[in-house]
Amino acid sequence: MKRHIILKLSMAFLCMPFLTACEKELKPYSDNDAWLNFRYIDWDTREELMQDDSYYSFAMRSASLGIDLQQDTVWLEVETMGFLSDHDRTVELQQDTIKAEELEENGEAEAIPGVHFVPFDDPTLLTQSYVPAGATRTKVPIVLLRDPSLDEKNVALRVTFKDNGIFKPGYPAYNTHTIHISSRLTKPSQWDMYYWDYNFVKYSETIHELMIQWTGEPWDDDYIKQLAEGDPTYLSYLRSYFQEKLDELNAERQAQGEDILREPNGDPVKFEPMSF
Repeated sequence: MKRHIILKLSMAFLCMPFLTACEKELKPYSDNDAWLNFRYIDWDTREELMQDDSYYSFAMRSASLGIDLQQDTVWLEVETMGFLSDHDRTVELQQDTIKAEELEENGEAEAIPGVHFVPFDDPTLLTQSYVPAGATRTKVPIVLLRDPSLDEKNVALRVTFKDNGIFKPGYPAYNTHTIHISSRLTKPSQWDMYYWDYNFVKYSETIHELMIQWTGEPWDDDYIKQLAEGDPTYLSYLRSYFQEKLDELNAERQAQGEDILREPNGDPVKFEPMSF
């Protein structure tokens, strides 16, 4: 909603000079500047495509691919404002600083170039980061690295656009994106997109691990989107199925003199949604 309001106000201010000068001859638009935004919204359908934050887990990605990943590439879609071009135009990214209180609130550290991600000025990355001739959209790569420090603490990487003389950063609400990086299981971004804490089950790493174990599915963004856009009754079935499996597991644990399965904070594991 905030991004919608900012864009509408910006467009209104841009239009004001034309409204107040209607008696004058309008000059052709000749500004050669070009800007970049992350493509958060499809303006034709008003569909939200992704959020300001995304979550990447080496553990989840490795499980989905069946290999032990030590690095991986995340592709973010960007779009241009301004005139089209008849030649390819290089897109350059840069790291944006995250406030200490925000990192502390999320229990994260700030990502370090060369340790947690390949620096954005890497020549190989730059050859893959461009808007093709005649295009207004492209995807740019961010290469994440599985440093051992991720076993102890998650890191956050905030990305923005560098003014490289070809492109400038676009609207403030659309020109940054934050990737939360972990070696452990972490909540997929699509989980929040579909409000699954309220519509399916409240997320926890324990629940995530059990769902992967009991279904053999990765439960990553692609799989969650597939389920969310499918038959809603199947989600209800899955929740019941998981709770039955949990009840069986707890019964086995108690028969062996063990406690029921609990979250790290001591709460019993439950396959239940949050209440509104």
